[in-house]
Amino acid sequence: IMIRRLLVSPGVILLCSLILSGCMQPILYESSQLSTFDARPENIRLEFVTEKGYQVAFYSPPLNAPERPPARLNILYPGINSLALDWYPFLVREEDPDAAYLLIDYPGRGLSEGAMRPEDNLRSTEGALKALSKKFGETELDAEFNLLGHSFGTGAALQFAERSKVSRIVLVAPFNTLRAAVAVRSWFLSIIMPDQIDNRKIIRKILQEKDSPRISILHGRLDATLPVAMGRELAAIDPARIDYFESANDDHVSVLTTRRNLIFSLLNGRFEKVAATPQVSGLKNQN
Repeated sequence: IMIRRLLVSPGVILLCSLILSGCMQPILYESSQLSTFDARPENIRLEFVTEKGYQVAFYSPPLNAPERPPARLNILYPGINSLALDWYPFLVREEDPDAAYLLIDYPGRGLSEGAMRPEDNLRSTEGALKALSKKFGETELDAEFNLLGHSFGTGAALQFAERSKVSRIVLVAPFNTLRAAVAVRSWFLSIIMPDQIDNRKIIRKILQEKDSPRISILHGRLDATLPVAMGRELAAIDPARIDYFESANDDHVSVLTTRRNLIFSLLNGRFEKVAATPQVSGLKNQN
């Protein structure tokens, strides 16, 4: 009886799911990452406090008029074992010099305190936006929001989009449900895990809204972390309003580098300038 109680204890269940997802393993910055970001004088570390404690996000203003509040703000969400500043070398500024970037860390990542709980990651974005607004003496930013998430970060991006007005969402190597994503590694822990994010439900809800954002999904066919079937399932929700690109030779990570220009062209609404290649195919009708 004692063993049974231990196995079903909420604390143990949460502990197991967090260990599996890597949420309890702190990931810290190398000094070179921070110094590279700080080397651009216009960049800003945004400090704020949530129920998780002291948090830090990173704001990189546009090339044009960096001293002004951004008119277009791209918010980027990393994977579960990555950091906000891992995005920094990927930024394509020259393509859209009016675009600013807000790089989000989760609690317990980088310089941020606390432990990650997937359902609460929305608070990091809200806190960062409030801190950024305060920097410019604004109550609220009057900016166009565009979101980019990779892997676990696709859930964080969609959670924010569910509650806020956004223009474009780019999801790279997404999961359909957090439970299914965990099941790739452990069926048992996916059954007992308490936290759940269902990207399918969130996308359906977002698309029901008036003037819903354009959604783009990219997935590598060689992805063994989050199978390509997950991206196909999300794209099939509404093929007319979801652009789907499947890369035959990419895996969970390589799709970020080989499709970098496509990703940022979609994010900045400049996809028409990207030439199609045999490795990237729009498969809107494939389930």
